[in-house]
Amino acid sequence: MSLLNIVIANVNFITYCNDMPLLIEPQPASYEPFFIEKTVSGTGSLTIDIILKTEFLPSTEGLTEIFEDCGSWAMFKKGIEYSLVLNPSLPDGPECIARFNPRFEKVTVYCGGIDIVEVAGKKYVRNPFTYPLDQLLLMHILAERGGALIHASGVDFHGRGFMLSGRSGAGKSTLSKKFALQGHEVLSDDRIVVRKIHGEFRMFGTPWSGEAGIAKNKDLLLNGIFFIHHGESNFIRKISPAEAVKRLMPVTSIPWYDETMMTKILTFCEELVSSCPAYDLFFRPDIDIQDTFKELIPK
Repeated sequence: MSLLNIVIANVNFITYCNDMPLLIEPQPASYEPFFIEKTVSGTGSLTIDIILKTEFLPSTEGLTEIFEDCGSWAMFKKGIEYSLVLNPSLPDGPECIARFNPRFEKVTVYCGGIDIVEVAGKKYVRNPFTYPLDQLLLMHILAERGGALIHASGVDFHGRGFMLSGRSGAGKSTLSKKFALQGHEVLSDDRIVVRKIHGEFRMFGTPWSGEAGIAKNKDLLLNGIFFIHHGESNFIRKISPAEAVKRLMPVTSIPWYDETMMTKILTFCEELVSSCPAYDLFFRPDIDIQDTFKELIPK
């Protein structure tokens, strides 16, 4: 048996393959901190088994397609079971099909021919548990267990955790680089997981980094949320929970195709902004942010 353990946001994804050896190809550098030999246990930890099958690709006939993302992946459903299909339009069939139910602890991934390779005369199955499969599965796991994946960077500012959220181009990587150069630890410069664990909201670094390439397998208590914007000067203003929810929606990964799961993530976001203070942060890239940020963060 070949196996691999990847830990993201205290979720152990253990990939097993009984059919043939698992080929661990060179992954992006951002994934390296998330490959861990031993499983993580303790507060908030979860374990999800990823079972690889190589004998055949199941048919999607009789399943209802509920979403399709420009040919890169599609989601089907029958009863309570989901079927996530990667690259469904390939001439020789999809890259793989992952099957799971809503509150799953096991995922069966059927690997297509594209994932079977031969090295030195021996057949291997390539690890399919990478982007986007890992991210899509984590989105579903978080929806069911009090969490969300958010377009944001996470900064440890003198022991306090702050999330700097914004769409692509808002300046997440720019600010992340500035904070890192000033000696502050940055968990990620593009995507952050936020989970509610025993009544506290914690943010976690992820392997899905942005332009700055920052991805750390660490977590912090979340003390505040900043929605970042380019401005003529550096300043912040506090916003209401209602305003914060509106800003959070466009930057949160939400399965809009599933009403039940969508409702759970929306409820989580409402709880998040009701518990953590939220602010608009305007900044100029050419002005030092550290002193301004230190003056403006909540005391």
